[in-house]
Amino acid sequence: MSDLRLKRTISSALWSAYADALGFPTELASDRTVQQRLGHSTITRTEPWKRIVGGRFGATVSLPAGAYSDDTQLRLATSRAIRGNGYFDVESFAKIELTVWQAYALGAGRGSKAAAAALCNRSNNWFSNFFTNYENGGGNGAAMRIQPHVWAASNLADKASYIPDVIRNALCTHGHMRGIAGAVIHAVSLAHAFDTGKPLPPDQWPALANDIRAIPKMIAGDNELMTFWVPTWTQKSRQTLEDAVDTVAREWEDASRSVASILHTRRPHDYSATYEEVVKAQNGLSAEERGSGLKCALFANVAAWISPKAGAQESIQIVANLLDSDTDTIGTMAGALIGAAYPDASYLGPIQDHIYIRDEAERLYDVSQGKNTYSFSYPDLLYWQPPRTMVDILGIKDNRLHIDGLGDVTPLEAPFTGQKGTSWQWFLLSTGQTILSRLRTDLLTQAQQRKEFPSEKLDTPDLFDQTIENRERKTARNADAHATSKTTSDDAEQSNIESTSGELASLSTQPSKFESLVEHHALSAAAQAPSESQASTPIDLDKLTNEAIRGFDPQTIGRHILLLAEQPNAIELSIAYSAVVVKARAARLKYKSRNG
Repeated sequence: MSDLRLKRTISSALWSAYADALGFPTELASDRTVQQRLGHSTITRTEPWKRIVGGRFGATVSLPAGAYSDDTQLRLATSRAIRGNGYFDVESFAKIELTVWQAYALGAGRGSKAAAAALCNRSNNWFSNFFTNYENGGGNGAAMRIQPHVWAASNLADKASYIPDVIRNALCTHGHMRGIAGAVIHAVSLAHAFDTGKPLPPDQWPALANDIRAIPKMIAGDNELMTFWVPTWTQKSRQTLEDAVDTVAREWEDASRSVASILHTRRPHDYSATYEEVVKAQNGLSAEERGSGLKCALFANVAAWISPKAGAQESIQIVANLLDSDTDTIGTMAGALIGAAYPDASYLGPIQDHIYIRDEAERLYDVSQGKNTYSFSYPDLLYWQPPRTMVDILGIKDNRLHIDGLGDVTPLEAPFTGQKGTSWQWFLLSTGQTILSRLRTDLLTQAQQRKEFPSEKLDTPDLFDQTIENRERKTARNADAHATSKTTSDDAEQSNIESTSGELASLSTQPSKFESLVEHHALSAAAQAPSESQASTPIDLDKLTNEAIRGFDPQTIGRHILLLAEQPNAIELSIAYSAVVVKARAARLKYKSRNG
């Protein structure tokens, strides 16, 4: 776990998710909207909030601290579609991941949703998804999700090892060169951060136009794109690919030179004002430009560039608090760059599904090192077809709640009821990812009859009970060989660890009532231990279990058990500790055996 590339990969993955979560409540929002969502107009750490989903017939839902948007959702979808041998399964990404994503998308843009809906048509493939206005789709929906291709790249110095997959990914949903070029620019910038440990400096930004101009050559190497995509795209856009690419390359050169000039001439310490000036100068607050894939790649480079002096956390806060801008997407792209360049930087607040995000980062690192690791198991595309209506993606299969394409799910918390017979509910995928999915309300009754939902409320800790007070009571982590690979330091690391019961919920399949009660009893007993013993030898179960499940090292676990045996409340502490570690290990082995 001491390998620098591994540290950068994990850090980039966590920081990109964190910045997405921090900017999600303020995305394209006014001061009044942010006040309604958070109770204050400035965000400094991830925190719980509420929003309306599903439009006029939707529902007001609760989002836990660290909940992320479509940016991280589609990044995880991209990650799953990269096979254990490094092959990007673009067909499964397009026809399964993107279509199923419609049922649980949070904060998605119009272009990406239109593309996903069009892919439900059996005749539309990843290279022929020419829905209405496709050739004009130059938004940031592609650039925000392509980081896994860089994380999995075998040779970061060889752009041909990752850019073709970046282009394939982008073309599934975006047909304008701004959207595709933005994805390429971000990928090259991220590779530079990995390779040098520093963000790409402004004086080198204009030269990235050469990577934009290389797009036609990359496309020429793909038989399906040259045979099917290029002729249709040329006909619909009424221009050659080379002309379109050159136009966007010149647009990038002009914009990047202008921004570099601002960065070199403005006051060095007023980073917030400088970032705002850059965004305004490039019309990043206007409806026409704020969602541009090209401009968001540029703004992300700006935020990453100021981070060594402003601080990583402060830089992301600057992005998240520039209202009326695309805060979550610019933030998530900047976070990927900052995390890669500065793997020891600290962030404030938890990240939803941080264990799963970390696991995927480790898997992609293995891919980059040529290790043939496990792959996600998709349905056979010869027989699988998404339902005609997205609300039916979640149903019952073999007496289990099931999402087509992604597998069985476990319900969490109570549903949020909307109108017209639809509800929204948090579910846990077998991978460890949590999603807020739309479903038919009457499906809940069917699930209860099949005992998918407990008939009575279990006395178990809440997955989303992550109060600031509880997080701030966490102590500094133990600095051993495993801990050095974490991307956050001391207090920030502990603030990002969910409660012990949260680890259980996010790592396991649905527990039985008996298991839940045993775990809760053990945790409660440990929490009620005599204060004098706690004062003499303080024990932090979160700290110990988090250390144990990083690598399941036998010596570490044995050392922990011996330590717990010395405590006055040894039995209760040992039961609680063992329940977490055994459940985490069993769930991980089960997942890997399913998908290996």
